[in-house]
Parts: sequence; C-alpha cells; structure tokens
Amino acid sequence: MEGSLDSALGLGWEVWLYLSILTLLTLFFKFGRFWSVRNLDLLLLFVMAPGMLMILGRPLDPPLSAYIWLFSGSGLWLLRCLLDLGLSRRPLLEPNLNASGLLCLSVGVLGLLLTETVLLPVEDGAARNPAERSEREERPAVAPGANNATVRTMLSMVPLPTSLKRQLPQVIASRVLAVLAHLTLVVGLLGIGWRLFERPITGVAMATCYLVLPYTRMELVDSGQLISSALIVAAVFWYARPALAGVLIGLAAGWIPACIGLIATWCGFYRGRGAARFTIVASSVVTVCALLGRWSPGVAPWARALGARSIVEVGLLPHFEPVRNGSFWSSIDSSFRLPVLIAYLLLAIGTMFWPAEKSLAELISMSGALLVASQFWYLDKGGALVMLYLPLAIAMMFRPTLATRRPSRAALRRRITSSTLNPSP
Repeated sequence: MEGSLDSALGLGWEVWLYLSILTLLTLFFKFGRFWSVRNLDLLLLFVMAPGMLMILGRPLDPPLSAYIWLFSGSGLWLLRCLLDLGLSRRPLLEPNLNASGLLCLSVGVLGLLLTETVLLPVEDGAARNPAERSEREERPAVAPGANNATVRTMLSMVPLPTSLKRQLPQVIASRVLAVLAHLTLVVGLLGIGWRLFERPITGVAMATCYLVLPYTRMELVDSGQLISSALIVAAVFWYARPALAGVLIGLAAGWIPACIGLIATWCGFYRGRGAARFTIVASSVVTVCALLGRWSPGVAPWARALGARSIVEVGLLPHFEPVRNGSFWSSIDSSFRLPVLIAYLLLAIGTMFWPAEKSLAELISMSGALLVASQFWYLDKGGALVMLYLPLAIAMMFRPTLATRRPSRAALRRRITSSTLNPSP
C-alpha cells in the first residue's frame, strides 16, 4: 500500500492530509474566537477523512466501519447544513493571510493539481479514489485503432504519459473534463465571492480551501463528481437566470442522479419568479439525458467511461442488489433502504415549500443538505462522494449575510435587457 498512492507530486495521502490540516488551520482558524462557527466548520471539513482512509487501506474489501464512519460524518454535515438556515446573520471573519498571499498559494496549488491530473497513471487514479466504482467495465488496454500505423505515429508525437496513451480516447477525454471541472470550480468560487458575496478575498479564500483539502487530491480524476459539482457551482453563480440555472442543474442531475433532488429545491427558490422556466428546462434536460443513455447505444458506454452514473447504478430502480463489496447496504436487506429513500423524498419536497421566500444563503444550504442526504441512499460507495457537495459546503462556510439575495421579478426583467449579476432586493 505504501507508495502505491504516491503521485506525480511525490507526496502520499498521509503527508498531504497532515499538510492540509496544518495549512487550513493556519489560514482560517480564528484563534481569538475559539468557539466560532468558522472553527467548527474547519473541524467538520476533516471529519470524513478517517472513513476515506479506511477504504483506501482496503480498496478490494472495504470494512463496514468505514461506511459507518462516512455515514456519521455525512449526518454531521447534514445537520450543519440544516442549522445554517437559522444563521441569518454571519460575522465578518477575515482569513489570517491577505488576498495576495492566498492568491499566490491557490495559483501554485492549482498548477500542481492540474499537472497531476494529466500525469497521474490510470491505475493510481483509481486506487486513490475512495468513490471509485466497485464494478468497472473492463476497457481494452489499447485504444481502438491504436494498431493502425498512422494512429501509432500520432500517439508517439503527443506529449502525454505512456500510461494514458494506452487508454485513448476515453481516459484522455475524462482527464480533459476533470481539468475543466477543476478550473470551473475554482473560477466559480472566485466569482461567487467576488460578485455574489461582494468580498473578493472571500472568493480567493474559498478557492484556496477547495484546492488544499485532501478530498480534492483523493478524487482528483473523478470526472463524474467533478463535472456535476462544477455545474452546480456555475448554477449558483448564475442563479438570477432561471433558464440557464435549469440547464446546469439538469445536466448535473443527468450526469449523477444523486443531484436530482436539487430540481425541487431550486424550483421552490424561484417560486413565482421563474419557477416554470427553471422546472421545464431542468426536467427536459434530465429527460434527454435519460433517453440518450437508454436508447443511444454509443452514448451510454462513453458516458460511463467519462464518469457518469446511471439510475440503475445508484440504486433508484427496484430489485437492484448492491455490489458485493463497496457499499454500506451490501450486507443489509434492501428493504431497509426504502425508508431512507422516502425520507430523502420528503426532505426534497419540504425544501420546495419551506422557507416560502428563500434567500441565496438558504438555497446554498438546502442544496448542500440534499447532496449530503443523497449519500445515505446512494448504492455504490455511498458516503464517499465528498466532492459532490464539498464546494457548496465551503461556500456555506465562508458566506456573509445574504438575506437580500432573492430572485425578484424586477431583477429577472432587468436580466433580459442588461446582463447584470446582482438583482435588487
């Protein structure tokens, strides 16, 4: 095990975890306000790490205790997201480092992680990811057409690692999507801090926190989670445009069905102010994705190779048994999972109607709560999909008071003629 997870950076996950804890405590821990919510959030950020490391220690036969730990940590984060609905006023807590220092650190770490995303061998990328599928389709060691002389010549000229050249074209496409998703997440967090929170240093702080956390490096090449997470962050940034937000949320739900509950929450957010547009667009996009996966023989294999999950795979169809090793539900009768699904459904419906007038802060908290809650019924590696809700958890952690950020009718009308991002209260 030792050394098998070492990457192009030359740092194993134990060292990176230690450096992450030390770095984030140094940057964001409020030593003068020991019992602040910020300090509690910093501790909660690392609550999932022990369970993830247990899975990495025994990837072929993860212990049940690992998933119990992940479910316990997910329960704490679910409680934190729901409690955030009562924190209407948030004190302004500046990072312990100025904006220039945070920007320098984030750019440096981003460059290292993107380099590692490209250079990381396929086997190491799968071995370090606790959310890697338990049953992966066997892919040929040589890409289709690689025996052709012209293709071999072109491959020899491409400046890519040998381990990736043997896996073309699916792996290359997956790595490109992972790189784009990381960039979108970083730019999205910067934009949310700059334009929506009106605190540029907060955007830099959120991006730095995302890049330094150990989960980002563990699931570095999991394009399935990263793409959905990036789409959700982009939807938050463009929340004042219901149709565009509907496209983004619909694509996220079509890529990973764990995001499907967000449609209800966002519909409640836009209620009376673009809800019909959002719901029609989001539902249409999800339907198109489902039809393409079901009836297009060429799309489904490519989507699975790029990280997308199907409804059957996540366990949303009846009579689907969990994988033998890789789930909390693998040794438990499937009937016990039904009440969890019902509770999730009730939570999603509840977020549609309560609160009646949602602010952007409440939208972020409720979206994070639904993504965390989906981990309890997710069939394969449930609890390990941390990257799915991590950016929203970070945004919730750093957000200021956002009670006035609501999608008003006047603001929506102005969107048609002006391209502003800040609707009036």
